[in-house]
Amino acid sequence: MNSNFVNRFLKSGWIKRAAGYISNPHKLKMVVFQLGLYLSKKGPARLKEQTQLLYHYLSDVAMGRYKEYNVSSLLYLVAAVIYLITPIDFMPDFLPTGLVDDSAIILWVLNVTGDELARYKRAKLK
Repeated sequence: MNSNFVNRFLKSGWIKRAAGYISNPHKLKMVVFQLGLYLSKKGPARLKEQTQLLYHYLSDVAMGRYKEYNVSSLLYLVAAVIYLITPIDFMPDFLPTGLVDDSAIILWVLNVTGDELARYKRAKLK
């Protein structure tokens, strides 16, 4: 994983933007919708597989079906999704290596929020 992308991500305004989305249910639902569109595109299968749980998690939070979420994890996850679905990021997606930064950010956020997503997954299986 490229820590340069992660460091730039953490120092940029993505986390602050995510806080605005979390506090606005309509914006959060739009992020979930746009993530669904993103997942329907062709792209790295591994990235899609790893974002499926993230999609369901955010969808359930946005719709009020999952309320026991960790706010810090939600903030990181929403920031990463906004970064992923925004066409303007550190490396534009139309470049041959444009998905490298997207993959690095998603892999990082899935790693740091792994406990939260595992807790969500267990709650869904009950």
